[in-house]
Amino acid sequence: MLFAAVTLGFFAENLREHQVEKNREIQFLQNINYDLEQDLKEINIINDFNIEKQLLNDSLVMEYQAKGYLTNLPRFYYLLKNSIIRKFFDHSTSGFTQLKNAGGLRMIEDKSIIQQIIKIENTVSIVESLQESMEQNLLMLREELNMVLDPVTNNRMNRSQNLMERSNPYKLLRRYNYPENPNPLITYDPKELSKLINLCSGPVNTTLHINFYLNQLKSQEESLKAEIIKKYGSRFKGE
Repeated sequence: MLFAAVTLGFFAENLREHQVEKNREIQFLQNINYDLEQDLKEINIINDFNIEKQLLNDSLVMEYQAKGYLTNLPRFYYLLKNSIIRKFFDHSTSGFTQLKNAGGLRMIEDKSIIQQIIKIENTVSIVESLQESMEQNLLMLREELNMVLDPVTNNRMNRSQNLMERSNPYKLLRRYNYPENPNPLITYDPKELSKLINLCSGPVNTTLHINFYLNQLKSQEESLKAEIIKKYGSRFKGE
């Protein structure tokens, strides 16, 4: 009798612990599902932003080719100043971080979900690496702009920029307004101007690679989200 009671107690405790672990797994997956929802919204925004940035850079190159720095200086200033604006993908990590802090992927029993999480984290790492490289290119661009733009005109444009436009990619990338009666550029040296335009195009080239991996990430996250909802969605709290 005593042995049976102890044995039953042991099994009951194991069952209780297993249920606790399962409830934690469900909570982690619900939090990850929320991360995926935020990421998918952010991916669409960044993708649109990068496409708009590519178009803006095309306008700058055409203006340079047409010698707009001699014939349309306000527009040339306008395109150059807006070329330094960037918006990076910010991976939503609350659920992923909680999972790691709780002991990592061992908390998830489903192997398919584990594999998909690993793929997503790898793709995010590539995107973040590309964004870091882009940031370095933008730092060099800002230094070169300081060598070409007139400081008085530059300051006036900084003071009159539209800081409220943060969500609309089109307006955000046109944050700096056309300057009125801009002063001449510091230099019109062809080598300096060509160097400046190439530095403007460098980060834009990176946005092409970023969008490639963001689209890959979007596909991965949509797949994981669909599988999580299918297998565990009915057990999510508040769903």
